[in-house]
Amino acid sequence: MDPKLTILFLLISCVIGLSHLNEENLGHMRRQLVSRRWRDFVPSRRRS
Repeated sequence: MDPKLTILFLLISCVIGLSHLNEENLGHMRRQLVSRRWRDFVPSRRRS
């Protein structure tokens, strides 16, 4: 696939995705991000 065509599709999908955002959806996404425990995602260093 042509790189210019790929970028065009990405830009169009970003515009469509961002057009569906509103205050309620943003608040829901923020609550989901805050409620996650980041220590579960980050591997801890083990001392030898």
